[in-house]
Amino acid sequence: MRFNVDLIPGDLLSFEEIARRYAIKFPEEKELTARALLSPSTSYRNLVIRAVFANDETNSPLEDLLFISNDNERKNYLRRMEHYLKLQLPFFYFRRTEQAKLENRWKVMGESRVYAMLDPASAAAQNLINSRGYRLALMRQEGEEGLWQLFDPQAHACFTVSRRIQFIVVLTSPLHSVPAGVIAGTQVGRQVKTRVWQRASQAEFAAAVKARYGGCVITGTPLAENAPHPWVEACHIDTTENEDGFLHDNGVDNGLFLRSDLLRLFINRLLTIDSDSGVVQLRQGMPLAEDLSVSYQHITGKVCALWPQVPQATREKLRFLL
Repeated sequence: MRFNVDLIPGDLLSFEEIARRYAIKFPEEKELTARALLSPSTSYRNLVIRAVFANDETNSPLEDLLFISNDNERKNYLRRMEHYLKLQLPFFYFRRTEQAKLENRWKVMGESRVYAMLDPASAAAQNLINSRGYRLALMRQEGEEGLWQLFDPQAHACFTVSRRIQFIVVLTSPLHSVPAGVIAGTQVGRQVKTRVWQRASQAEFAAAVKARYGGCVITGTPLAENAPHPWVEACHIDTTENEDGFLHDNGVDNGLFLRSDLLRLFINRLLTIDSDSGVVQLRQGMPLAEDLSVSYQHITGKVCALWPQVPQATREKLRFLL
């Protein structure tokens, strides 16, 4: 079966050759890229999947499974895969083993479709992987995210380091039989979706707040570019959630950029910012209030250093903060 005129399942081709043939077939589209799992579509809001390039070293030796990590608003893996699952749309799929990498060649998997999407902790995912002689183990938990390691039948680790696997995509292709033990059309549950989407939207929110202020609103402390351990962080003012468990307002006007210690005081309602004057105060009559007043006397009663940059919409958010 061919899913492009000159691309036959089982062929081993260089990326340059794949891209050349694709360009001839689709002259109006963007060039393919193998730098990420999914070749980019025309826009990060677009649900198009033009090609999947999966390396054994970054994914796994299991050719019909994609282990998705680090999904975000720009990659949009979850929404794209879910869209292709519902409509059963085909896409290009290529794999590269360690040996093929040395030869700079990709294996053509043929016209592929999303068969199911699984939570790595689910019984369906565990049973599927165990049936192949592999084992997916939760190595440790960091907050709401688990770090996983895949072990082959000889108990060798498949990932260089434990990975934050957010969900697993089960694929069908001409080179593989229909997966046994998995119900076609299975989607990840609400808990996984909420975790992935909140992480993606939080990253977008943090970037927007950082771009607006560049430093701590209260002290003016700047944040250097590409800081590995940020000392100024974005936080939400109104943390009300909607029925789906998402923040009701994830817009930049609902955010402040605060030095890490001040952020924790703010979200615990130990520190307030007057919405009219921008004056910082520590709440009185609360545990540790006296000790905090001594430690933060240099900012207490003072106007926020970046108050002129705080728009009226954000000041209104502060006005109704309890």
